[in-house]
Amino acid sequence: MSFLPRIFLPHSPQPGEILSLDSPLSHYLVQVLRLAEKAPLIGFDEPGAEYELALESADPNQARVKVQRKSKAAPSRTFHLTLGQGLPKGAKMDLILRQGTEAGIHQFIPILTERSVSRPEPSQWPHKEERWRKILVEACRQCGRNDVPRLGPLVEWKALLKLFSDYDLVLLPYEKEAPLLRSVLESKADSRKILALIGPEGGWSREEVEQAQAHGAYPVHLPVPILRTETAGIVTASMIQFSKIQSS
Repeated sequence: MSFLPRIFLPHSPQPGEILSLDSPLSHYLVQVLRLAEKAPLIGFDEPGAEYELALESADPNQARVKVQRKSKAAPSRTFHLTLGQGLPKGAKMDLILRQGTEAGIHQFIPILTERSVSRPEPSQWPHKEERWRKILVEACRQCGRNDVPRLGPLVEWKALLKLFSDYDLVLLPYEKEAPLLRSVLESKADSRKILALIGPEGGWSREEVEQAQAHGAYPVHLPVPILRTETAGIVTASMIQFSKIQSS
């Protein structure tokens, strides 16, 4: 094989530890990839550390791997980007999580806004959270990223306003007249903890924009055509990441 398979480790193991894998992952490694005993793998945990592994038992129902050594420590972050996403319809959130992980977003917060059409029943939420966490892990596995983004709980808009003070900078892309994103980032170049807010399909209401400003957020304009909710966050995150790289 020209690449080493990557698997997510639910805890941070010690060298020499033997880990049992669940049935779907065991099937994938043994039946799909056809790995034999002693085959090398790469493991990564939620903080972002990386480990060299070897397949100890090629059981398609419950394979086991041995931790050889820790090859990379968890990355130290000087910058943290959170995406506050107005809850979209259908499976759009799946796409946002996958591509947002690839774009380097560190945390996702789903938000119920005034114009959110999707309003899941409380009984549905645990299932959605579990599925979305699996999407984040799989996105990391595929793109080569080690640190799995955090998934915050679903919050109402007015509850989120109270959390603005936890961030150095809160950005609200808005289709109306507003300063360019670049100019705000340049004026706040020392910001290390940023929250970017993206509205649902219907966008932000005027009242929400005013409330955000009253709590310290900066409405900004993206120098691109009007974007769909499932692409706006990815574009915004990419622009912020590029700005931080340029200024570092």
